[in-house]
Amino acid sequence: MDRKTMKDTHIDWHQGFRSALRLEFQAYQDTLEFQGEVSLNAKPLRIDAVIKKKGDVVIHKQIAQIFRNINILEYKSPEDYLSVDDWYKCLGYCFLYAALEHSPITQISLSVVVSTYPREALKHIREVLGWEVREAGAGIYQVEGGRPLAMQIIESGKLDEGEDLWLRDLRHNLVVENLDRIFEESKQYKEEYMEAYLDIIVQANVKRLEEYMSRKAVEEVLIRTGWAAKFESRGETRGETRGETRGKTNNIKETLELLRKGTPTEELMRMLEDQLTALNARKDADKQLAETVDQ
Repeated sequence: MDRKTMKDTHIDWHQGFRSALRLEFQAYQDTLEFQGEVSLNAKPLRIDAVIKKKGDVVIHKQIAQIFRNINILEYKSPEDYLSVDDWYKCLGYCFLYAALEHSPITQISLSVVVSTYPREALKHIREVLGWEVREAGAGIYQVEGGRPLAMQIIESGKLDEGEDLWLRDLRHNLVVENLDRIFEESKQYKEEYMEAYLDIIVQANVKRLEEYMSRKAVEEVLIRTGWAAKFESRGETRGETRGETRGKTNNIKETLELLRKGTPTEELMRMLEDQLTALNARKDADKQLAETVDQ
């Protein structure tokens, strides 16, 4: 659920959000079931994410204080905001889910994750609906009064990075210190969703990455962001297209050699942006082809 803008057309923030959720609840992966883009009917009406508990596990995280057996999560990208209409849609999703899945509403919680302070929605909740809003932690606004549904709005930028790093830093205005922390923490994860998360972070913070790469080993940055594999893939594709026989490994080696010889950072960033643009174009083409086939 999101408004598309020209600025974030090619950044799949929701994929980053689902990856961030898995990273936030990594310690509970054996007791939680993650579902992304849950369809509510035959038409394109989807919940961004659903987290189901397996048993009576207690999750020791502030953002999970209101969690019940079934937890519906909706996300607004950094270029979007939570309007009053959006809030009612989120409430509707919960009751529709309860009806379609034959689940008691008393077993469902709603969490709406936003990047900016939800002034309009909170004012409406307090003044029009007459519900109390309690700040249960940094950036966590629990809504009390709409029983039997447990509800909260999470302003991700205000979360404690020590506890909720992945949600907090899912944005496009990171500083070098943020990137350093993300790349350092990511070393302990090998899961597929870490690569997806880093891909979103990199796409959204290309300019800041230039400053970061001036301080760090280029090889490490390329490998941790997954760009090394992308360079290899692009090199192999170009070789096949031109009828060349050289291996895909040469592409990344040649790229790194240029960097070691002092290739200007600005040129590096242009190369990376070109790679990302080409990758996104290919993804869009594949998506359009798949939609055409489905029709």
